[in-house]
Amino acid sequence: MMLVADNLHKYYGAYPALNGVSFQIDRGETVGFLGVNGAGKSTTMRLLTGFLAPTSGAARVNGLDPAIPQVRKNFGYLPELNPLPTRMRVGEYLLFRAGLKGLRGAKAKAAVAGAAKDCAIEGVLYNLISSLSKGYRQRVGLADSILARPPALILDEPTSGLDPAQAEEARELIRALGRESTILLSSHILHDVECLCRRVIIIDEGRVVADDSVETISAANVEERTIALEIIAAEPIREALRGIPGVKSISVTGNPGRESPYTVRVTMPPGVDLRLEIASLASRRGWLITEMHLEPARLEDIFRLLTRAVRPAASRDGKDGA
Repeated sequence: MMLVADNLHKYYGAYPALNGVSFQIDRGETVGFLGVNGAGKSTTMRLLTGFLAPTSGAARVNGLDPAIPQVRKNFGYLPELNPLPTRMRVGEYLLFRAGLKGLRGAKAKAAVAGAAKDCAIEGVLYNLISSLSKGYRQRVGLADSILARPPALILDEPTSGLDPAQAEEARELIRALGRESTILLSSHILHDVECLCRRVIIIDEGRVVADDSVETISAANVEERTIALEIIAAEPIREALRGIPGVKSISVTGNPGRESPYTVRVTMPPGVDLRLEIASLASRRGWLITEMHLEPARLEDIFRLLTRAVRPAASRDGKDGA
């Protein structure tokens, strides 16, 4: 296992930020790490990177304690609040960081050039960091995290502050990095997680509440599924559809007629698929179905089901209480 959280507990004074967080991430996985502010995400990542020590439990990177300085070459870390020395130029900062990662001379220069190209910051290498926008600072932080091409990356809000085009470039880079590195990705932008991760870990109130694929978590937690379809029919269709066993609710918009289709949404319990029954009914009644599909579970809906709606506003650890 590349990244391991083993029964992690962390207290800030009397406040329990983590209450027994455990998970394992294999080599080559890209895993989304989700939770509302204050849930414990940032604390968990700081424990995995050795920036904090657990109250109890253990964190391991490639089987080793991340608090050991020599182990830190095994991972790259991009914190959400990306601390950059504003009086340094981008290139000299990255060379300095390369040296801390054990790269010297030509290897360090090549690493900086490669990371700068991948993160599209070649044009600002001679700029003072203080002159950069938030988006460019985020890209400098991402370049720092990949300088040594580590086998594991821990990324906290990697597309924060990027415009849509820059965010898509960052996603493409993360996809490419995922072919050679293990990645733990935390983001409030759920679209990033849906695009990049087959597996998600959801944490709430310092505990893991879900750890699986979106599809599996959905089947276990979502209360209904929805079929969306368009039907051309010369008669009202609501009552006929309502007669299909297993239908929970029906939404119908549009007017009957051969030229104007109804737009229909049929909800049903999880584990049930009524598309065959709907198609059979349409055939018997002479309706024309022009479109029909089972709507996939939305990560946003699953997230809301499994996490608290309200969080305390006060920060516990200088960022978001977690």
